Amino acid sequence: MNRYADASTYPVWHDGATQVASFGSAPAHAEVDVAIVGGGLSGLWTAYYLSVAQPTLRIAILEARHIGFGASGRNGGWCSGFLPLSLSELATIYGRDAGLLAYQESFATLPEIEQVVRRENIDCGWHQGGTVQSATTALQAQRLQTHLMQQHASGLGVADAEWLPSNEVSKHISVAKTFGAIYSPHCATVNPYQLVNGLARVVQQRGVTIWPDTVVQAIDNGVVTHSQGRVVAKQVVQATEGYSHTIAQTKRRIVPLYSLMVATEPLDAATLQAIGWHNRATFNDGGQMVIYAQLTSDNRIAFGGRGAPYHFASRVRERFDLDDDTHRRIVAAIAQHFPAAAHARITHRWGGPLAVPRDWTPTVTIDRTHKYARLGGYVGDGVAATNLFARTLVDLLLERQTSLTQLPFVNHRSPRWEPEPLRFLGVNSLIALSESIDTYEARHGKEPRLRTKIFEALL
Repeated sequence: MNRYADASTYPVWHDGATQVASFGSAPAHAEVDVAIVGGGLSGLWTAYYLSVAQPTLRIAILEARHIGFGASGRNGGWCSGFLPLSLSELATIYGRDAGLLAYQESFATLPEIEQVVRRENIDCGWHQGGTVQSATTALQAQRLQTHLMQQHASGLGVADAEWLPSNEVSKHISVAKTFGAIYSPHCATVNPYQLVNGLARVVQQRGVTIWPDTVVQAIDNGVVTHSQGRVVAKQVVQATEGYSHTIAQTKRRIVPLYSLMVATEPLDAATLQAIGWHNRATFNDGGQMVIYAQLTSDNRIAFGGRGAPYHFASRVRERFDLDDDTHRRIVAAIAQHFPAAAHARITHRWGGPLAVPRDWTPTVTIDRTHKYARLGGYVGDGVAATNLFARTLVDLLLERQTSLTQLPFVNHRSPRWEPEPLRFLGVNSLIALSESIDTYEARHGKEPRLRTKIFEALL
């Protein structure tokens, strides 16, 4: 039986979301101080902090579809202080002090967002319940404990992340099978579509112009060429994330990797009691294939996962947002981890691309000579990072020397992804190997060494 045959094919976050006021169309010619390409969280946070710092700036946002069309409006609703690269990885690449600075500023981003949300009356269901990464197998437990030890050795405090033995995991959530978990308080949940629409309302009230349905074709030395004409700006900011492959400056800098989700109907009291999701901490496990879940404010399980195929030449199409095999695996994962919810009706399923740089490292870049700046490459950890990187970019644009401008991501340049067909073969091999390794470990209780070596070599 198809568990999601009658499911709505749009994000559950859109139900009941308040839309911002209508916007005008982009003129054939316009001149502004700052043109921001992309109407997601990166672009909106940049516009917000610029308008706060310098209210007289003429700022325009150009969005190809509607505000929040991309990952900003359909993600998993995690606002996590953790970055795509762990603290130990950052310390190895940039040094211990730089890694610690990055994580200190990232953790501090959560209270910053909460302050803005409350100050600007953005109703987005903000709730900080932390996050639980549970070990589904004994091997996952070994890996997670080793990983946690490495983070502590690099300077992460026990208060930032701690190991919970299996008998203590249920203090936060009751999963069917656990060998222990890492718990951290540095994660909140939000309705991302309400957040992005709330921000759009606020920046519009602050005088920022927003032009939806405006497809940008090129950025060149302060000139943005789009479907209706062009905008001439003193500074252009590219904030296109998973849709960056169409802009010359970011061709092969990222791959659009698809992440898909489902949402259940609101769970009844008996099911909620069985799951024991006491403070709505977000949930994932220690597998190679990424999964992520939260209990929404109206008691649904919103559960997502990667594993959908990468499409040749970084193609992005709306039909790719739905993949029956991937959605089927996600539904099965709900039953695996939360058997009490196995009967729950699936009311929504959706998906879309996120941006993955070749070295998994996000960037905030500024090139004053060519009037160009860019932020992004969050590898799916973007809800908090968009705010952190936007504040960093604003400090750079205004030539302010702050701790943010010292972050190791400033002017980082990721290597290009391999040309096709190597990119297609490599990315899809990584996806297949992730699932294969998890399946083998669950069945045999040991690591498939050859597959793991190949997987690590491809990363």
